[in-house]
Amino acid sequence: MHPAVQPLAAILSLNQRLLLNALEGMTDEAARGRAGSGNSAAFIAVHLVDARVYLLKGIGGDMPHPFGNRLESVKTIDEMTWYPSLEEIRAGWQAVSARLDVRLAELTAADLASESPARFPIADSTLVGLIAFLAQHDSYHIGQVSLLRRVAGLAPMKY
Repeated sequence: MHPAVQPLAAILSLNQRLLLNALEGMTDEAARGRAGSGNSAAFIAVHLVDARVYLLKGIGGDMPHPFGNRLESVKTIDEMTWYPSLEEIRAGWQAVSARLDVRLAELTAADLASESPARFPIADSTLVGLIAFLAQHDSYHIGQVSLLRRVAGLAPMKY
């Protein structure tokens, strides 16, 4: 693995485990519950799977989306008409994460220096910037899920 990717891959690997830990012990019903008008843990977890599929494709990998095309037009929780079970969410998370691990290890210096297919609110517009931003994105949302598990009456997430 290229040295520039190693710390980012470590964060993504940690986040892979942390989302599973944050969802541990939640029922489908609890995961779909909302604190006021905010997002549910299930919605955030589905969003994280979708974001990892986006990252994988952005760095030249590919896989069928674990949830098919059911999320194509969904931008907010109020547009969700279908939810996968937590088991399906976990399976999708693990599948895309495994593919992402392989693709990250394949990236060359030239790949990493190439222009990102999307712009994010950071200065680095290369694939390294794409990976860095979406690693941070994972962390942000996993923090939300860990807070929502407390709202659901569960013990704090474990590392």
